[in-house]
Amino acid sequence: MTANKKMLLPLCAALFLWNACSKDDDRTEEFSIIGVWSPSRKIVVANNGTTLSNTDYSACHKASTFDFRADNKMTSQIYDLNATLDCENLGSETVSYSYDHNAKKLVIDGKNVEVISRTNNELQFVDDYDDVDGDGIDEKIITVFVK
Repeated sequence: MTANKKMLLPLCAALFLWNACSKDDDRTEEFSIIGVWSPSRKIVVANNGTTLSNTDYSACHKASTFDFRADNKMTSQIYDLNATLDCENLGSETVSYSYDHNAKKLVIDGKNVEVISRTNNELQFVDDYDDVDGDGIDEKIITVFVK
């Protein structure tokens, strides 16, 4: 009986560790848009998927914030460089938003926003379409936000 007890303790410990590890592996962190996001960089992508540019925003613009709250309101505080290259507070605005995690569908102030990528620390969405390279075809202007 003593030999069985000696084997029972290591067996229980092994089962505990295996179970704990498998639960960690099975757990996926679900993305949450709730929180304060700041613009990090702008990516321009051609229709064929080629990245034409990947540029950091100025330190001034990076000071902007987009606060997505649990009550489906988003408050933006925008900073940007003015004509004399001074960092200027362009004001604050609060609008409604909705986000469908499974469909990757974000609607801000009634406008559909194409979500490109999302993680717990980074959100990429199409901010605009513009013919950046002058070929007559609009490219995707993607803004990358970080928490």
